[in-house]
Amino acid sequence: MPQFSNELPTSPQRFALPILRTPASKPLDAIITSPDMIVCPTHFVHNRTIPCEGVNDCPHCAEGHSFRFHAYVSCLVLEGLQHCIFEMTKRAAEQFKPYRDIYSTLRACHFIAWRPSKRFNARIVIKCKRHDELEKPIPDPPDIKRILCHLWNVQYKPDTDRLDPDTGGRLHFPAPANGDGRYRPTIHTEPD
Repeated sequence: MPQFSNELPTSPQRFALPILRTPASKPLDAIITSPDMIVCPTHFVHNRTIPCEGVNDCPHCAEGHSFRFHAYVSCLVLEGLQHCIFEMTKRAAEQFKPYRDIYSTLRACHFIAWRPSKRFNARIVIKCKRHDELEKPIPDPPDIKRILCHLWNVQYKPDTDRLDPDTGGRLHFPAPANGDGRYRPTIHTEPD
């Protein structure tokens, strides 16, 4: 039997947020809600971004796929007030360094990101200024690492903060629609 109500839940349990990149056509105007950026080396394999597991352990590195660093922050997009995860390359993320050096956090950083050439995958320019949280409060940050692991279909252990390939963490192929694209070690049993 469905449970109907006239009231919205006080703490929505959204596990995934959309990942947003700087659009080519118009500037992105947003306020960062996370205290700092999360940086992760990634591969682009089978038309999707997946995390690199380290040079010695990564099957994609062994296959010769190059990796690049991506940085992620949670932000509130001012047009529509949507909470998102903003993905950027290392080069774009370096533009937040002076702001972080001054304020020792990225939370409440009001930024505008745009592509001057208005082309996809072109250079990104980011301008930052301080947002007054006392005047207009911003939402609490989500657990970005957990959300990314959920989107990448890999195991996340918050206590060790590592991807665990023994419990289904290594992603070899794009996840099919049923979400079961994880590497699972083959268990060999000896006949009695």
